[in-house]
Amino acid sequence: MIIVKDLNGLPKPILNLKHSIKMEVCHTTKQALILIPDISGFTKYIASCDIDHSQDKIALLLESILENNTLDFKISEIEGDAILFYSFDFPYSSMEIIRQCQLMFDKFHQRIDEFKLSKCMCGSCQKLYELSLKFVLHFGQLGSVMVKDYCKLFGKDLIIAHRLLKNKISLNEYILLTENFSNQFPLRDTHFNDHTELVNIIFNIEDIGDIGITYFDLKVL
Repeated sequence: MIIVKDLNGLPKPILNLKHSIKMEVCHTTKQALILIPDISGFTKYIASCDIDHSQDKIALLLESILENNTLDFKISEIEGDAILFYSFDFPYSSMEIIRQCQLMFDKFHQRIDEFKLSKCMCGSCQKLYELSLKFVLHFGQLGSVMVKDYCKLFGKDLIIAHRLLKNKISLNEYILLTENFSNQFPLRDTHFNDHTELVNIIFNIEDIGDIGITYFDLKVL
């Protein structure tokens, strides 16, 4: 059980991930939707802030994402600055998934605004405003295997999703969609506003090859 503190400094449980993936999904291979929200600026923040104070703030930011998982994606892992969501069922439209990301994005920044109201001037609080949030959406095959009491997801498509978090996109806050995702969840019925520019590029992943991606700025969505 992970224990964090709420905005009043009181301890509260956030999540027990030991059995977050049901045992019966292990030793199987299935098509899956993969969603990874990732906090940008995390390493710089942790390196420059007091760990006792900063860990509570980061946990509450991650919790703001978890609490707004309205499409009820399964949670595989919390990875420090990112959360690995997945779903073996996908009765969603591309717009519903994008709106899910937008909700998480909005609630993430609302939580940061709540920290502003505390008017704490410590470095751990002041540097929170330098953090941002991006999303990777991918679709592909996921395998799983039991390691002791843990069911771990694995596979090439999981590697692709994680590697796409490290890219040369100049934006800090965006949604990145792979070609596989767009083929499964077509964007043709997705209604963007006039300020949203969809950028299509090819991203090369070492040992895997070229991956077609589309991304757009979350701030103008």
